[in-house]
Amino acid sequence: MRAPSQSSRNTISSIAAVGSSCIALAISFLGVAQFDLPITKYVRSVTIHLPWDQLTVPWMAFTSDMGDWIGQGWRLTAVSLLLLVGAWAFEKPAVKIVAIQSLIAHGIAALLANGLKHLIGRPRPKFVHSGDWQMTLSWVSGLDSFPSGHSTASFAVATVLARRFPLVGPLCIVIALFVALSRVLRGSHFPTDVLGGMAIGILSGFIATAPLRQWRASIQDGLRYAAMGASAVFALLWVLSHRMEEGMLGILFLALGVGAVAAGVWIRRSHWIRGGESGVSKRSNTSVLLIIYGLAALTTSPLVLSSVGFTCMACWLDEIGRNDDHAEESPGWSMMRESALLGGVALAILILVDARGVLPFQ
Repeated sequence: MRAPSQSSRNTISSIAAVGSSCIALAISFLGVAQFDLPITKYVRSVTIHLPWDQLTVPWMAFTSDMGDWIGQGWRLTAVSLLLLVGAWAFEKPAVKIVAIQSLIAHGIAALLANGLKHLIGRPRPKFVHSGDWQMTLSWVSGLDSFPSGHSTASFAVATVLARRFPLVGPLCIVIALFVALSRVLRGSHFPTDVLGGMAIGILSGFIATAPLRQWRASIQDGLRYAAMGASAVFALLWVLSHRMEEGMLGILFLALGVGAVAAGVWIRRSHWIRGGESGVSKRSNTSVLLIIYGLAALTTSPLVLSSVGFTCMACWLDEIGRNDDHAEESPGWSMMRESALLGGVALAILILVDARGVLPFQ
């Protein structure tokens, strides 16, 4: 019996990676759905009803108003148009391409979001006292909660800018997250609405930045990054609203987490010692996945661990499926990336230790 060709193995890996990303997204969505009602009730408890709704917590009021202002569709379109005009004025063809791609991503995101809004017909939080879904065609204002249009558009534009301008990528994503948070604090959407918007926006951004003939790879990449974002949001919400699991189950999760993080750091050290030489890259990527999986185990939540686990599986399958040679990178860029990794791990550990259960709901 003849062994499958490299092309067949790559196809199988790609299909498995897409499946793992979709499972991770589904688990994250189900996990975040647990917070729909508690968060909505809390936002209502700190809102006073004047001629207009006003939050009584200053930082929440600022986030609500500023995020709503930033995330409006015409302002995001204006950003793309300003990039286009600037690229034309200063003769920057690369920036011109980015501007056009951001407009395309915004258009794709708007079509998908508005179509789903009316197909699903979910009531907005201010009109319901439960998080139940209403699956029916609706063109009525107020029955268009899922997904969040502001979040979808913001993440679509942010994804394009992050892919084309990596140095400002983190800032773009933070702004999109700020907009998504504002929609929940404003009482306009449930957390699952903005999570759906984030996933659709990221997917739209990847489709817009890839050549049409590479649509399969762009969807695979978009789903994988959407799964990363959704798993991270779910894990953060869980940690901020739950105490550490006690008993034997908690001990087992802690042992698994510490072991995986330690193994990841041990493997990663070869990358630090040898400076990212050829042949070390795949092991170093595996080390990152081990560290992330270990941090997920430290949440002591089986659901979080499952979501992050399938996301890591999608990343690993994508890595072995593409079988690409890793390009050499400058020492400065490698140092920046490693510093960001260490900073991210330190921040995650700080949250796991000092910020557990700080939110006033579960």
